[in-house]
Amino acid sequence: MTMKKSEERDHIDEWLEEDWLQGIPNLDLAVEGIIHRMNGLTRRIRKSHRDVLAQHGLTWEEWEVLGALRRAGPPYRRSAGELAKRTELSSGAMTSRLDKLEEANLVKRLRDPDDRRGVQIELTEAGLEKWLESTGAEAEREALELATLSKTEKEQLNALLRRLMREFERREGEEDSTVVRFGSD
Repeated sequence: MTMKKSEERDHIDEWLEEDWLQGIPNLDLAVEGIIHRMNGLTRRIRKSHRDVLAQHGLTWEEWEVLGALRRAGPPYRRSAGELAKRTELSSGAMTSRLDKLEEANLVKRLRDPDDRRGVQIELTEAGLEKWLESTGAEAEREALELATLSKTEKEQLNALLRRLMREFERREGEEDSTVVRFGSD
């Protein structure tokens, strides 16, 4: 992989020039550069998000639960099972998370009017304020992180990433349909 002299180099460029990479079958250095940069950016963005949320007294995981309630729309309520499914948690892990959020007065548990054994989780006013405040702070940090790109570059990058995402989604859909098809034989 060669670079134009006008381009700035990063640590990935140096890594791609190391001798140990030579002779690896099917290795495309351009692809490796993309994958390693995306992984590095993901780690840095996630750390930045966690730092911002910590300043607001939240963990990433707590913020996800509050966000799942916010996305439900008024009255910002979902069942504990639905929250666990949306956040990909076991019921035990969700219970622990909800206990902490309830103790902080960010959510409250309510009896499900349609199921005597069921529990609904509702975002409190304090929880909604905390989520909005922390999400606004995250949005501000994200804007700063991407300020180095022009509007056109952001649109181009979004278009390229969307193309990649759609391809992954297409392949995942094929895998899901293959499992169903083979499972029904």
